[in-house]
Amino acid sequence: MALLLGLCLIPGSILWLLCVVTWMGWILGLSMGLIGVGPLLWCIGDERASDCQIWFGKACLLIGLIAVAVIAWRAPDGRTPAEGQMHSRYSDGQWHYDRFSFGNVVPEIDQIHLGFAAALALDPLFTRKQANELAGLTDEIYAEQARNAEFHACGSAMGQIYNEITFLSFADGHYFHYIPAQIDRSRPSPALVFLHGSGGNFKAYTWLLAQLAENTGHTVIAPSFGLGNWEKRGASEAINSAIQDAHRHAEIDFSQVHLMGLSNGGKGVSLFASSSPIRFRSLIFLSALIHNSDAPRMIAAKDMDTPVLALSGGSDDRIPWDYITHYTMKMADEGLPVTTRRIEGADHFLFFRQRQAVLDEITDWLEAHR
Repeated sequence: MALLLGLCLIPGSILWLLCVVTWMGWILGLSMGLIGVGPLLWCIGDERASDCQIWFGKACLLIGLIAVAVIAWRAPDGRTPAEGQMHSRYSDGQWHYDRFSFGNVVPEIDQIHLGFAAALALDPLFTRKQANELAGLTDEIYAEQARNAEFHACGSAMGQIYNEITFLSFADGHYFHYIPAQIDRSRPSPALVFLHGSGGNFKAYTWLLAQLAENTGHTVIAPSFGLGNWEKRGASEAINSAIQDAHRHAEIDFSQVHLMGLSNGGKGVSLFASSSPIRFRSLIFLSALIHNSDAPRMIAAKDMDTPVLALSGGSDDRIPWDYITHYTMKMADEGLPVTTRRIEGADHFLFFRQRQAVLDEITDWLEAHR
């Protein structure tokens, strides 16, 4: 048993330490190593009748366990003051937050760096150059975010992705809710509903959209749906429930609700827009997929005059510009008013690489369709 634990934890801690960037991530990595080494030294000392080795092994194990316990206890509990601006919420009104889950204890930026390492191994389109550049961009975003107490306190939604990967239930109704400072919560205000892409509902997305919220007076509602497979059963219910619950905390002007999807979140936009009881003020596709070739017809059948913005990078090798123009032309043929914006030289990670340009485009769009 001690050998198996060591074989799992010692190499794992080394790989972990090669990826993580925060001091908490480093301590967790070293603690994993100590928890793996301790029992091995203990067993070896027992066989050799070496009290020194036995006690050293016990000390390594104890220090590792204490360090993990302290870091877990420091994890955010997900709660922010009712009068605050940034919130973790659950659309059923219950509290399902798992404070001591891996996805919440480990800093989100460390999990993103682990994701970069996994993508390098599994995704042939993801290059070392992209990984290094994105690492710098995300580190900058999370460094900014770390200075905001509410964003830290509301915790992470990353636990959902591990539940989905391990075939556990993940659709627990979680969403992030950002309420700009200047709005009166008792009076209807416009809202932007954001559907995340593959990989999960990174808190970085809401952090970037918070700037837009403050500039335009839109509340931001960002439902979490595991890895972002919005075509799965329960996605439409998760989106609609998040909107309705957010309305209870800050009133929404339902004639001014915009629906936006990033990458795989575009599938959620095309599916929900065609079936939702809400008539959306506009649809925004950001470096986005659509559900299938029938999506333009389905959206048009419900809302013939809903304006559509498709914003994407001209050098996106995952969702090429030809794909964007193909589905936007089909939308236009169905009678939908469509606007396309191509940002030259930008790849699929446009939102992080050109965040100010993206936020400016979306801000102008929201103001034009107020």
